Amino acid sequence: MKHYRNDTWTLDDGLGLGRAGDQVARMVLEVEPPFTVGVTGKWGSGKTSVMRRAFATLGGRPIEQPLMLAKDSGLEVGSEGWETWVHSNPNRIKTLAWDPWVRDAAEGSLCVWYSPWQHQNELNPLVPLIGEIRAQFTAWLKLQQVLSGFNRRAGLAVGTLLERMVDVALSLKLGQPGQVVSGTLGEMRKAWRAGADDDGLTAASDGQRFHLLFEDAVTELLKARAGGADLNAGARLVIFVDDLDRCDGSVAVRLLEIVKLYLGTRRCVFVLGLDGSAVLDVLRTHRSHSEESNREYLEKLFQATVSVPLPAQPQVRDAVAGQLRLHGIPRGLSGDLDIQTKTNQARADLAADIEQLLEPNPRKIKNFVNSLCAAWGMHDCSRWIATSEHYYAETTRFVLIQYLKQFHRPVWRLIERQPNAIEILRSELTVEHVGTEPKRRSRERGLLGEIFFRAFCHVLEGGSNSDDPTAPLRHGRQTLDEAVTVTLERRDRNRSDTIFRKIFLASFDGDHSIDLRHIYLVAPEEPLPPLPDSPVSDPTP
Repeated sequence: MKHYRNDTWTLDDGLGLGRAGDQVARMVLEVEPPFTVGVTGKWGSGKTSVMRRAFATLGGRPIEQPLMLAKDSGLEVGSEGWETWVHSNPNRIKTLAWDPWVRDAAEGSLCVWYSPWQHQNELNPLVPLIGEIRAQFTAWLKLQQVLSGFNRRAGLAVGTLLERMVDVALSLKLGQPGQVVSGTLGEMRKAWRAGADDDGLTAASDGQRFHLLFEDAVTELLKARAGGADLNAGARLVIFVDDLDRCDGSVAVRLLEIVKLYLGTRRCVFVLGLDGSAVLDVLRTHRSHSEESNREYLEKLFQATVSVPLPAQPQVRDAVAGQLRLHGIPRGLSGDLDIQTKTNQARADLAADIEQLLEPNPRKIKNFVNSLCAAWGMHDCSRWIATSEHYYAETTRFVLIQYLKQFHRPVWRLIERQPNAIEILRSELTVEHVGTEPKRRSRERGLLGEIFFRAFCHVLEGGSNSDDPTAPLRHGRQTLDEAVTVTLERRDRNRSDTIFRKIFLASFDGDHSIDLRHIYLVAPEEPLPPLPDSPVSDPTP
């Protein structure tokens, strides 16, 4: 088992988001194309994992990537876990509680994954997008060649058609007609050339013809996907577009326009992952200064929006407790069953405190717990905390110190240089405040007290208001207008700091100062025996 969790996407993250991915998969089969779904969530919320889960549920495959030092292409990072998940979930669609017609639609559909930020230097986003459709269809075609009776010739024809469509997409940008493959789309070729001879040809009419061409190409692709069988009425091409908000603003706006104007066909569904606030900022810069206008624009583009839900509390606590166990946090040295029961309960309580301390964001949860475990090992806490008279409480104090290091760096820098300042911090978190000043504060504590108060004034009673109801609202020594930016940045931290204050006051009582081993590294000694309540780590690299 891995002792540290990475931040790559996952099909089963253990945080309860898999169900959201399954719902997105079902939704794209039940909508009436053309349809665009927005999967929204802030940075680190798990948008990619939700979309990858939907992609895999619908039969999508890991994407092939060219390897610089190898003759053949390799699979993307995470493909090993993908295969493990697929093998552990055989006939997944059949096991889901979906209507038969929905399962039939899934069997006849094809999914494509597209990351626009990898192609954002392209002047025309249509070119790499269609190229990606062709590449992933070709990869799928290779997998199907082992099946008897598959119409390989039809599949190759579709690959050629998509290759020619890249030329057509290029011609759109140049304002000239492109070459269209003959055969099944011969009539479309004639119409395109006829339009080229029309002096009154406009960019909009170019777009309309490309729209029809793309619609026919998707139909031919799905017919090839059916392998000669009748095309299912619900069959569709589902294109997942991830990390749109990572792109340069102009690229993101162009791609949104392309989806709306060129690619909205009757057998095509788009699933776009994005941070709604970030996209609004982009539109404000590259489209309109009116937020209302930009919101209406997005509402017209997206027929539905699925917000990534917060990770479930029980799953977060279980995941945190599992990682703490691997690192012996906390550690009970005795093999006595009663001691181990108490240790397990203390670990569960600690995991619950951590879950409450942190913003419910998968990326931030992983980052904090990974950092905590690394610091625990670096400070050799399993030795000196485990032998402490109150090692459960000392473990909690260690977690609180790590919280200050990560989320209140200025506060921690002062405590690191002046450890006894922890008493002043406790005093500031304890005393009631009126307006912006505490009722009592000694001169020698004035500077540190002011800094600590300003760090936590948003969660202290009376810390941001005055007794005078006519006085302007204030935040510390700032006016409300001056503090808006700070307030917005800290709104997600309010809950965390409130919990921190509660745990801190309970853990650092009036007679307890910070143990210097929280700050300085202890000298190494003889190694401890293996943890009695966790498996022995594999010594092999």
